Amino acid sequence: MSPFQAIFHLSTLVILPLAWLGGGHTERAGVAIVLPAYIASYMVQRWVIGDLMWGVALIDLIVLILLIWLALTRDRWWPLVAAAFQALIMVTYVATVVITDLSLRTGVGAAWALNFVVLYCLLGGVLERILAGETPVSATAIWTRVHRPRDAPAS
Repeated sequence: MSPFQAIFHLSTLVILPLAWLGGGHTERAGVAIVLPAYIASYMVQRWVIGDLMWGVALIDLIVLILLIWLALTRDRWWPLVAAAFQALIMVTYVATVVITDLSLRTGVGAAWALNFVVLYCLLGGVLERILAGETPVSATAIWTRVHRPRDAPAS
């Protein structure tokens, strides 16, 4: 495993739980999009035709569609930026097929670097929420504190 891959995996292990716990509904939706794609990509990475990892490309296309939907239905900035970088990931797949001088390794490296940016867009959304003083969704979740009426006795 290269140092870049190790940093990517470590970033994923830190950012996704942080986004889930410190983010709002949009950030949680981002985690719900990115995490299954992250796991599924490892299951289909051997589905290759020529220099195209078509299984991973299909997953990345689904992620692109979901990020565009998230950007159009929510009022946060980061899904729009993440969707733009996800679109660039799709361009790397097309370039790998069209430009014969590019190897599979080059395309994978470019896609990984752009996935890194998508992941950090999600982190930027969480940091923006924290800096704005907005309450994360997890702070009001039932599993973090017991909600009972003020008149109810403590049990």
